Amino acid sequence: MTTCKNCGLEFKSKFCPDCGQKAKTGRITLRHVGQELRQHLVHFDQGFLYTIKELALRPGHSIRVYLVGKRVKHIKPLKFLFWTAAISFLVFHYAGMDQVMMQQLAKQQSGLPESQLLSQKLMLLLTNHPAVMVFSMIPFIALCSWLLFRRMGYNYAEHFVLCTYLIGQLSLVSIITTPMLRFSSDLQKTALAMAAPSLVIWVVYFGWAYGQFFQTTKITVRAKGVLAIALGYLMVILFMGALVGMVMFFFRPQLEAWLQI
Repeated sequence: MTTCKNCGLEFKSKFCPDCGQKAKTGRITLRHVGQELRQHLVHFDQGFLYTIKELALRPGHSIRVYLVGKRVKHIKPLKFLFWTAAISFLVFHYAGMDQVMMQQLAKQQSGLPESQLLSQKLMLLLTNHPAVMVFSMIPFIALCSWLLFRRMGYNYAEHFVLCTYLIGQLSLVSIITTPMLRFSSDLQKTALAMAAPSLVIWVVYFGWAYGQFFQTTKITVRAKGVLAIALGYLMVILFMGALVGMVMFFFRPQLEAWLQI
């Protein structure tokens, strides 16, 4: 019999059935710390890369089985979204796109009225934080998805998980597109030219994923999946516009001092 050093329960297994403490808890050494670190890093790499692979090859099926309960190999949806947004931001930053955008904005701002200049700077502040933008999109897209598919038996939280995984996977597309924008002589024209293929990727991927998720080949289901992200994105734009308007109305002096206008 072993007495748990954490809760005092006597047991015979390798772990305490009451609190989960290990039966053998020796003195902590550098070797112990190294083993713990290696295990956590390997587990994270396997979960992250496995999730990317599954979302690339069978997105709808993998998310459906995750919701059913097969979750050991997957990284959790919000953690996955956090890391994909972080990777996208690092690529955006180290490609120098934040500086390029600031230069382009400075050229466009000459001669603008003060109120318009303030709103542009505030919107730029929001768009320069892609993690905020991506996280803000999920609740709206999930709401539209839930409303469009409310008869399918999935609740709002499950649609939230579905959209979180899909948006997280799609945010990795910027790893390819951002460096291409960096070497463009005309950022605005290049961004517009790349918007069409990017839109096609989003439409095809969402339609394909929703068809797999609901296990159907019906065009209406795939069309609703695309409609969910379109309506959700529209709601985000309206929400951001309303938020900027409210902030400018109530906190304009503070914003002018902060943004140095």
